[in-house]
Amino acid sequence: MESTPRTPAPEIRRGQIYRDVYVKRSPDRPALGEARLEKARISSGKLRFMDSSARDRAFSDGVFFLEIPAEVDVSAGDAFAQQFYCGPSAVPYGRFRTIGSDHFDDPLLGFHQRINQIEQFLLERRFWGTDYPPEIAALGEVLTRISQQVLCSVLAHVGISEQDWARATGGCSQSGGSYHLTFNHYRPAQEEIGLSSHKDDGFLTILRTTAPGLEVARGDHWEVVPADPDCFIINFGLAMEILTADSGTPVAAIMHRVSQQQNDRSSYGHFSSSGCLPGEDQGIYRYVQGVGLERICGSRELIDENDYEIYAGTEAPDTPASPLHITTEGGRG
Repeated sequence: MESTPRTPAPEIRRGQIYRDVYVKRSPDRPALGEARLEKARISSGKLRFMDSSARDRAFSDGVFFLEIPAEVDVSAGDAFAQQFYCGPSAVPYGRFRTIGSDHFDDPLLGFHQRINQIEQFLLERRFWGTDYPPEIAALGEVLTRISQQVLCSVLAHVGISEQDWARATGGCSQSGGSYHLTFNHYRPAQEEIGLSSHKDDGFLTILRTTAPGLEVARGDHWEVVPADPDCFIINFGLAMEILTADSGTPVAAIMHRVSQQQNDRSSYGHFSSSGCLPGEDQGIYRYVQGVGLERICGSRELIDENDYEIYAGTEAPDTPASPLHITTEGGRG
C-alpha cells in the first residue's frame, strides 16, 4: 500500500515564507466584493459551528467570525484603543503614547509607529498585571481563555494526541504560551496602506474591530471583511498552518491587510504564540500522521523572519524611519 506523500517542510527564511503569494501581496490589487465568513460561538468551552461544512470552510479559509460571549465586556478595550495614541492630556489612557520599548528593556514592547498608517501599543502577558490598567489586564486574561478554547477545539479536530498538545503549541493549549495584547490606531494623515499584507506568525489571533478596513486574501483575490460589533474576528497564523499542514485536515493561515484609511480607525488584537522568552524558546512543530511532532524552527526565528517580510522598519515617535532591525513582532493588525 502506497503511503500518502508528505508535505515538504516550510522554509522559514527571508524570501521563502511568502514565495507562493508574492503576486497577491501587491498593494495595487484591489479588494473585490465582501467576504462572507462563517460564524461560530463558544459553548461549554468548545468551538461550535452551525455544521461540519461551516467548520471545514472556516479552517480552510483560515478566518471566521466568533460571537462575543455575553459575559465578555469589550468596552474598556474599545476605550483604550481609541485613546492610547493621544498623549498625556487624554485621560486616562493617552499617557501610553509616551511609554516606549526602553521602559521594558525589550524592543518589541510599548508604543511604536510603523511605516504604514499604523501605530501601536503592545505588551506581552508578563507585563499585563503591572503595566496595563487592571481592566485591560483582565480583558487580556479573558481573551487568553477564549484563545485556549478555540485552539484546543482545533487540535482535537485535527487529530493530534492530547498528550502532545502542550509541546505542539509551546504551552498555548494550557494557557502557558506567549501572548500579546496589542492596540492599533491608523493615521489618515499618512498616505500609505493601513497595514501591509501578511500572515500572523502565531497560532491564532482574536481581533476586535468595529469599523471596516480589514481585507483578506481568499482564493485568487482580496475581499473586504464587514465590521460586526457583535463578533470577534478569528484568524489563524503561520504556526497553526505549519503544525497542521501534514495532518488529514490542514488549517490555513490567512493573508490579510488593512486598506488605506481616510479617517481615524482603531482596533485591538490578542495574539497566541509558542513560548519564546530568552532561553525558553519552545519551538515550532508540525504534526505528521504516523510519525508525530517534528521541530521546524525556533519560535523567535519564525517571528523575526516573518517580520522581515512585513515591515521595512519602525520609527520612534516624531523621528524619521530607521533601518530595519528584526525586533518587532509582525502582523499586529
